Amino acid sequence: MKSDCIVIGAGYSGLAAASLLAKQGFSCTLLEKHTAIGGCASFFRRMKFSFDVGATTLSGVQKHQPLGKLFDALQISPELKQLDPAMIIYLDDKKIIRYQDKKQWIQEAESHFGKKGQAAFWNEIYAIDNAIWQLMDKNPEFPPSNIKDVFTIASRLSNIKALPLLVQLFRSMDILLEKHGLHHNALFKRFINEQLLISTQSFSDSAPIVTGAMGLAYPSETYYPIGGIVKPAQLMLDSFRKHNGTLIMKEEIVKIKNTPSGEYSVYTAKGNEYTCTYLISSIPIWNLTDITSDSTIHPKAQSYAESFPKAWGAFTVYFAVESDFMPQSVYNQVHTKSTIPHCEGDSFFMTYSMSDDIKKAPQGWHTITISTHTEASQWFDIPQDIYEQKKQETLTFIMNEVHRIFPELEHAQKEYIEAGTPVTFAHYTGRHQGFVGGIPHSVETGFLGLPRNNDGLQNFYHIGDTAFPGQGTPAVIMSAMNAVQKIVKHNHTVT
Repeated sequence: MKSDCIVIGAGYSGLAAASLLAKQGFSCTLLEKHTAIGGCASFFRRMKFSFDVGATTLSGVQKHQPLGKLFDALQISPELKQLDPAMIIYLDDKKIIRYQDKKQWIQEAESHFGKKGQAAFWNEIYAIDNAIWQLMDKNPEFPPSNIKDVFTIASRLSNIKALPLLVQLFRSMDILLEKHGLHHNALFKRFINEQLLISTQSFSDSAPIVTGAMGLAYPSETYYPIGGIVKPAQLMLDSFRKHNGTLIMKEEIVKIKNTPSGEYSVYTAKGNEYTCTYLISSIPIWNLTDITSDSTIHPKAQSYAESFPKAWGAFTVYFAVESDFMPQSVYNQVHTKSTIPHCEGDSFFMTYSMSDDIKKAPQGWHTITISTHTEASQWFDIPQDIYEQKKQETLTFIMNEVHRIFPELEHAQKEYIEAGTPVTFAHYTGRHQGFVGGIPHSVETGFLGLPRNNDGLQNFYHIGDTAFPGQGTPAVIMSAMNAVQKIVKHNHTVT
């Protein structure tokens, strides 16, 4: 079977790339290993309940932001509810409310962490965030991953005011905290570090100011997708099919080869072969090495896998609860009394389905997804009884913390209390060691040398969470849009 384009993986980035390419008139085949779309933002059902796979938020839907631009380009309108407050953070005995309004949020921060430096710090955070979105809107090379990108961005007159931001790619968030006299504010640093961990996968001593600012600003504007995070993905799939795109499920890629004519052949575990001119892969860099040994892609994939050998895994908890209790926000970050067993952070993130979202749970019930960071390798290659013991210890700790923060839920009827580890993610998604969230942002590794959409490899494009160093869903959408822009430009040049 031959197509103009093959897209590997029907997660958010793969669906975005495939639907945009199909709308542009390319014949496009989308191959997915799993039985459901969405990737790490997928879902699963237990009888009448629907659970998001990850405790994810939805953001970046304004007109100048990735999801807003994508929805506009595809002419789709997901059913979203904007949240205010956008998130609640439970820290010690404090309930910190992330208001949407900047002024209101700064007042809230000052009430918990003291007035010193708060207004100046958050005003700078929001200013950087705003400038970055504008810069990315006009510069698909941002953030730069090599010297050529740096010079390309610097050469555009429209970027003159934003050029100082390039320096902030290589300076840590600790520098900004010190600038505003906040580096000795221990409680505030705890708060910042746990916020950065869920958005940039790193802490203030290593998170770059640019991506750190984006990660700290995003909770001010979050949305709840009715029916779950997979619903916008399903609309992308509808658009893809409307424009004659072909989705083939349960097709695991086992080999990628270059053809003598300069195209790509993709081979699957079922023995099928697919050929294309443009190959777009959302497979993480660590998995690419195993399937590209007979192609020109392999040296780059191998180099990246060796340069960035580590990423975070996730420990997840799922359950349905019968209760008329509704927290102040559906998005909640809980700082725990002590470090979570077998995990690295001191907090977990919880999403709580809305009372009127009967697509996720029947009336009177809610579905809950909880996620926290864990070092992935510790869950592999251990005896099954040790694995189950560790899993139960972590689950019990998290459930006790849920009941501490939300006593209304302690004695409520619960169904389907389940937990997932990196082993679970590896099993269902095929991702190496169950890595999620992409490559952690770090000033130590820097941006120059990070994986790119296209590394000079003819007609091969890399998308997904290891292709764009940003926060969550907006980042993977951005990677897809950048790849599509380059493919369209190249196709017009060739023809």
